[in-house]
Amino acid sequence: MFFPRFLLVAIALGGAFASIVPAASNPFAGKWKFNASKSKVTGTTDSIAAAGANAWKFTYGSYSWTLKADGTDQPTPFGNTVALKVVSPTTWQLTDKVKGKVTATETWVLADDGQSMTRTSAGKRETGEAFTDVLKEKRTAGAKGFEGTWETAEFKGAPPEVDIENASDTGLTIVIPAEGLKFAATFDGKENPVEGPRVPPGMTVSAKLVSPRKVAATSKMKDKVLDTETWEVSADGKTFTYTELDAGETKPTVSVYDRI
Repeated sequence: MFFPRFLLVAIALGGAFASIVPAASNPFAGKWKFNASKSKVTGTTDSIAAAGANAWKFTYGSYSWTLKADGTDQPTPFGNTVALKVVSPTTWQLTDKVKGKVTATETWVLADDGQSMTRTSAGKRETGEAFTDVLKEKRTAGAKGFEGTWETAEFKGAPPEVDIENASDTGLTIVIPAEGLKFAATFDGKENPVEGPRVPPGMTVSAKLVSPRKVAATSKMKDKVLDTETWEVSADGKTFTYTELDAGETKPTVSVYDRI
């Protein structure tokens, strides 16, 4: 999805838990799998407005960008490109790329009454594993076509496993195997770079310890805030909750992961 739902895979995990968390008892260390039934990744809104002949302006939170429906790769503020094609008055197709490589093909379909739409994103992860994510959107403003304001009402998908390993009194290593993502998260409060074949250039994460099981973090893209986050592990150590508030949004999303 070219709106920043790519953050749902927790590529921003990292930062500064603080050295008071002993390696042997670090509650974040382990392998974590997304639990859709416990998560609430709905409630965020975006808007679409006409921007001249065969062009539209997209707004998500504090970010806006314009795409022409000419099938060419065009940049968004999130470091990727999108090619937009109008298939029909009720169907759009978008091709998402990061660093020139296709990451997903999206199909947006309006319902007959124009009051909802389905956004289906299909592609392959870096490992070659196929994925399909489906967002159901409901109209909250506007009267016709794709133009208007839309709120995410339902999400069906499976963000990949997150591994937190090499826990020590100085840092952690964060790995998302399916996306080829791996980086060190130090405990010194610095903005740490996030790297991987699908991570846009200039992405960083900083964090602070709120309690032994809870961290507050901020992810940025080229020094502009993408979101603020909290990461929290349950008292029994079996559940990891990732709460994300994207810049300019009023409702957070909550992704819950179970320990594998």
